[in-house]
Amino acid sequence: MHILAKNNYRALSILICASLLLSGCFKTQTKRITIYPIRPKAELKLEEDQLYWDLVNGKNNADWRRLNGTLEYIKMEYDCSDFRMVNLIRILYEFEDKIPMEYQGNIKEVLFNFRYWLDQPGENSMCYWSENHQILFASAEYLIGQKYPTSLFPNSGLAGRDHMLMAKERILNWLSLRWNYGFTEFYSNVYYKEDIGALINLIDYAEDEEIVKKSQIILDLLFYDIAAQSQKTMFISASGRAYERNRKGGKDANLSNVTQYFWGDGRKLDAGMMYGLMVSKKYELPPLFKEIARDSSNQVIKQSNGLNISELKSEGFGGRDTRSLMMQWGMEAFVNPKVVRNSLAYIRSYRMFSNAFTSDFAKLDHPLLRLMRLEPLAVKLLKPQQIGTAIQRGDTYTYRTNDYSLYTVQNYDIGSYADQHHIFGMNIKDEFAVFHCHPYLEKDIKFQSPNYWVGYGHFPHSVQYKNVNLSIYRIPSKKGKLEKDLLNYTHAYFPKEKFDTTIVVERYAFGKKGDTYCAMIGANEFKFRADSFEDMIQPGKKVFWITEAGSKLEDGSFEEFVNRIRKNKIEYNERALRLAYYSNGHLYDLEYNGHFKVEGEQMNTHYKRFDSPYIKAERKAKTFSFRFNGETLFHDFENSIRTY
Repeated sequence: MHILAKNNYRALSILICASLLLSGCFKTQTKRITIYPIRPKAELKLEEDQLYWDLVNGKNNADWRRLNGTLEYIKMEYDCSDFRMVNLIRILYEFEDKIPMEYQGNIKEVLFNFRYWLDQPGENSMCYWSENHQILFASAEYLIGQKYPTSLFPNSGLAGRDHMLMAKERILNWLSLRWNYGFTEFYSNVYYKEDIGALINLIDYAEDEEIVKKSQIILDLLFYDIAAQSQKTMFISASGRAYERNRKGGKDANLSNVTQYFWGDGRKLDAGMMYGLMVSKKYELPPLFKEIARDSSNQVIKQSNGLNISELKSEGFGGRDTRSLMMQWGMEAFVNPKVVRNSLAYIRSYRMFSNAFTSDFAKLDHPLLRLMRLEPLAVKLLKPQQIGTAIQRGDTYTYRTNDYSLYTVQNYDIGSYADQHHIFGMNIKDEFAVFHCHPYLEKDIKFQSPNYWVGYGHFPHSVQYKNVNLSIYRIPSKKGKLEKDLLNYTHAYFPKEKFDTTIVVERYAFGKKGDTYCAMIGANEFKFRADSFEDMIQPGKKVFWITEAGSKLEDGSFEEFVNRIRKNKIEYNERALRLAYYSNGHLYDLEYNGHFKVEGEQMNTHYKRFDSPYIKAERKAKTFSFRFNGETLFHDFENSIRTY
């Protein structure tokens, strides 16, 4: 009887959800809500970065009117106002005596009335919750509160010191999450910049020694990621968040010149959010990282980054407290069935149906759904693309040599939707990268993410061992209810004109750049898109891609490499989705959503926090010890110890 009743309840629940979905009841919830703008209608000149650069470099007669656009932007609480605060805070701390009294008053009025976190009064369309925004808002709130401890902040009704204490808790939580689990937005050529801007400000100006030391430690860990994942000065790797240029690489993929400055030609950074690195007296890059970045030997670098949604509860992040919100929404897991009821609770509590990023949640905020706790079921029935925005645990495998690097997030969320993830790629020296994906939208359809070159319509099952990656795609036969498109092909960024030599014949593509070789093999014939020399398409919904990296040192001439690869045996069962590849005396065997074996041995793709020649450590370790080439670095996070 109990099982029958349970099944009847489930059937009734599905019927109620389906009825509500079909009737369009959810749509009525959004009509009474005014959505705040994300950006200004007319573009504002934002010049605080350049003004700070001018002041640091001794330019006289500063034009303080250059702050007008920045102050207006922050006052209106447009999205990314926290970006604008990084160098505004540096100006306040270093050049306050040069700021005219009129502008000092304007700055204070804006900063004292700002909404620094979700639980403070007000409504807007700022994104507070992604990993980089969390530390940017907390860093700004702490340092402004510290600067003006006795001043009243009218928006909150609190004094500056109260804001400082509230922000300190979030700062220490954020730093602790990075220590224990790594960066959710792992290896992000985009968002590591924002983390650096927030952390260098805390290091330079915070008067709390615990915050300073722990920020130094976490900034070290970020720079370890950059050094270990860079191909010379090109910082491109598998990533939790990447856009088109962050996948394709090139000379601009150097983190706004950070890698050039620290282990390249020494060229200084220009004006920008990270310029504090150039003038900081309290942060010095440990020499160890330069040695790691310049390491030309063949190395396997394994690492664990972030958490899976299935781990949230057991790790203490399943609730609705601020720390749980920081982890859940830092993963961008808003509508995942295990998180969606928490998300709705946050949005109701913090008046966020008027936020453009979260306004669609009003469609799920139906009294009957809430009463019967059916929001998770509604999400399962709808299967929205937003489920794929969740950045889950990335077990990354990087094989780095002097000539190339090959990198993969192993066994990641197979077949699911995606947003800004980058699961696999190969760096061709430090010139450019190649990769493949299933596009979410057809080319030239404008949509920030996912789209043709950003994210995935559906993830492949992708795995790697040393210089070989196997990936199998299984594209569904039917489009999901909220899926914008379902394309029946996959494609690769394979820029023929950037290679010295290319050979593309049938289902084989080979490229040579200097002494670096690349081979890509498909299940079906490759064809370049019309009028394109970089967009290589493979038709079919159940296909594989094999990528093998090579070099003159390892493989002899390019001709020898091509001939060897073309003779390699490939077995592919499209029905069972099983791929076997024989190369250089090794057998690689992958079954979709199943095993990955090399020479018959099952590969463990669930990694420690760090597992490389430079450091080995478990997740949540008490201490980290880095060693390479005679250089060392020791971290004890809990006791705020950092030595090198």
